Amino acid sequence: MSVTVIFSTGSLYPFGLDRVYGWAVEADFDGVEIMMDDRWDTHQDAYLRELSERHGIPILALHPPIYRGAWRLGPEETLVRSAKLARRLEVPVVVAHPPPPGRPLERWKKGTLREARDQGVSIAVENMPRGEPRVFRVRSRSCHLPEHLTNVGDVTLDTSHVGASKVDLMRAYELLDGQLRHVHLSDSNLEAGRDEHRLPGKGRLPLKPFLTAIGRSDYPGAVSLELKPWPLGTPDPEVILERMRGALRFTREGLDGR
Repeated sequence: MSVTVIFSTGSLYPFGLDRVYGWAVEADFDGVEIMMDDRWDTHQDAYLRELSERHGIPILALHPPIYRGAWRLGPEETLVRSAKLARRLEVPVVVAHPPPPGRPLERWKKGTLREARDQGVSIAVENMPRGEPRVFRVRSRSCHLPEHLTNVGDVTLDTSHVGASKVDLMRAYELLDGQLRHVHLSDSNLEAGRDEHRLPGKGRLPLKPFLTAIGRSDYPGAVSLELKPWPLGTPDPEVILERMRGALRFTREGLDGR
């Protein structure tokens, strides 16, 4: 069975959600990951269900707001509410950012993370990028090594975060393979602290071997293209579609071992 490849709507966040969903269909992705933000369109189940039905491809992951979203709640309550939204929409995975340093991971696991997982969907904790040298960035320093995530259950492995943390991608995959439930795919030039989200094949990460390993495994999740708007050619729609198709082709070739 082939691995599902989906497109994160956050990759083109300057555009409307409906337009990005349509481009994902036109480029032939298998589904989408909804990046929730301060727009109500990214939070309301009736609208999200209508988008999925109208465009004909499913929502296969939710990513709660990085900052305060439309609910205007703290990160703990937002995660639990996102899990409830995913349950109603029958979305299988919610990506979770771990708490920043100074807030014990074990306490979060036993409280917020457990409550979110009790909603019946996978809550996949994401590896975070290491902060830039000599720059204090609390959240980006949280859980940037794969060793930090070996006891949190399901995980999301973000390849750009791996590159920014100067971590060996294949080692991270081998260490977290049994926990891996979701992948954020993009490239990186491996500069410490720079979370680049480049087009696949336009950086220095060994993405093809990584994808081949996933394609040959029993990986149960999706690979989500999580990029940035400008490498995708924003604001030119023709360039955006061309680069979306190229990124999708690269990913499927890698998963097929080509």
